[in-house]
Amino acid sequence: MQPGIQAYAKTQSLALSQRELEARALLKAASRLQALKENWDPSIAVIEDPLAHNRKVWAIFLASATEDDCPMPPEMRKNIIGLSRFVINQCMRILFEPDVTKLDLLIEINQHVAAGLRGNAGPLGAPSSEQMPPRLPASQAPVAAAS
Repeated sequence: MQPGIQAYAKTQSLALSQRELEARALLKAASRLQALKENWDPSIAVIEDPLAHNRKVWAIFLASATEDDCPMPPEMRKNIIGLSRFVINQCMRILFEPDVTKLDLLIEINQHVAAGLRGNAGPLGAPSSEQMPPRLPASQAPVAAAS
C-alpha cells in the first residue's frame, strides 16, 4: 500500500467509533471466510489464515467480556462469552475436520453481530445450526476492541 493511502486509512480508523471498528473487523473476517468458502481447499495451509483471523477477532470480544471492569450488563457479558467460545470452537473444529458447509454459520454470525453493532440488525431468521447459542438483540451488541 502506498504511504498516502496508509496514512489516510490510519486517520480514518481513528475517527471511527468503537462499534464501527468492531463491525468492520467482523465484516473483514466474514469476507475472508466467504473467500475461503468460494475457493474451498481443505488443506491446512489454505484454511488456517482466515480461521485464525476470525478466532482472533472473537478472542478480543471474549477478553473484553471477561474483564473485571467490563461495563456490559451481566446478561450481555454472558451472551458474548458464550457466543465467542462457540465461534472460536467452531473455527477449531473446521481446522481439524475441514467442512466447507460449517463456514456459513460463522459468516452469518459475523454479519449479524456487525449489523447489530451498526444498529441495523434486521430479522435474523432461524439458526443454521442446532449447536448455535441464542443470538443477541441489536441493543446488546458487544463493545470489545477489534483490530
